[in-house]
Amino acid sequence: MATALDHPFYPPDLDPIGYAANTMSIIALLGTFAVAVAGVIGFSSAVLKAAKPNISRIDKILVGWFVFSGCIHFILEGYFVYNHKTMPRRLDLLGQMWKEYAKADSRYMTMEPFVLCMETITAFAWGPLCYTIAWMIVSESPHRHPTQIIVSMGQFYGDILYYSTSIMEEIYHGRSYARPETFYYWGYFIFLNAFWIVIPVFCIYQSYSKMVGAFRQASSSSIKKNL
Repeated sequence: MATALDHPFYPPDLDPIGYAANTMSIIALLGTFAVAVAGVIGFSSAVLKAAKPNISRIDKILVGWFVFSGCIHFILEGYFVYNHKTMPRRLDLLGQMWKEYAKADSRYMTMEPFVLCMETITAFAWGPLCYTIAWMIVSESPHRHPTQIIVSMGQFYGDILYYSTSIMEEIYHGRSYARPETFYYWGYFIFLNAFWIVIPVFCIYQSYSKMVGAFRQASSSSIKKNL
């Protein structure tokens, strides 16, 4: 069984089978991730500028958000789902990124059932649908807001469960999956995941308001026709 001296994860008695230490530094991994994020957002902005220059600022931001979310869900989280059995020993770029993040949540190193199920739904349901919503925004599809509210609710609900299962494990069983350093818990676990609470809440509110407005307008038009 691996010990605290063999791996950087918490709790110390964790047994990440076949663990191999990362060969890339934290700075290199975070820098690569930041460049990838900037590239996705920059590419989305360039395409929008050419394809739909008159799009509103809010919709432009949301297109970037859903393309970015699609990449995180389908590529990064999909990678985890596909390789979850061998994550501790993987040394490719995405594998090392996951092992760095696992310092804040070691459940990704142990084939934990909740995390695996949650990530599977996120990767293969919400991931492709995020790309679809981005296209719906650009094409002004009437299906945009119903789909947006479904996906955003799924993201919000999944993130709340993700937070709560880890926090409740520590409260009730005294078992923490994050290293004691503040950076890992508040930087990785709390901050990075908070985007999938804050922005989906806005998207839910936006879509709910648009749908209510449309029903009110339709109801008002129907009443006027019957007068």
